Amino acid sequence: MKRYASWFILSALLLTASVLTATKGNAQAKYTVVEVKHLTKADNVSLSAEYLNYSYDDLRQELAKTGIFGTVVEDGATISEPDAANAVVLECNITDYKTGVMMPPYIIADVTLSSRSDHSMIKHFNTGKLPLNNGGRVPPDDVKAKNTGRFLAEVIKRDLK
Repeated sequence: MKRYASWFILSALLLTASVLTATKGNAQAKYTVVEVKHLTKADNVSLSAEYLNYSYDDLRQELAKTGIFGTVVEDGATISEPDAANAVVLECNITDYKTGVMMPPYIIADVTLSSRSDHSMIKHFNTGKLPLNNGGRVPPDDVKAKNTGRFLAEVIKRDLK
């Protein structure tokens, strides 16, 4: 019976620690609400609307996991009055996209974070080359689109910390 009691106590401690860590992550959100605008692209970038939509959906999901933003909402969503004062808008413009046989595919994007209330710019940066492959071979478009959202979220997290 003593053996089971120690396992029970250990399990309870681990559960408590995970709950406290999750609560701490939400409490440390740097921005309470972020409105993520649809991804845009430069005129010379040949990406389909489907690719941009898939990347946009994945970007929002990945941003929600970063802990920088309390709530991630889609473009044009209604934000409650108390949160609207501290809400920010995130815009990503893909300025370059290369797929090659000899080199891995990549994108370069400009990212702008601005205040939703007065539209003042908080931060603007360029991502540099973000590789879209998972290894040695060129992935299909749906995997590249998912990687676009995931890698954009990682760079945004790194640059906004």
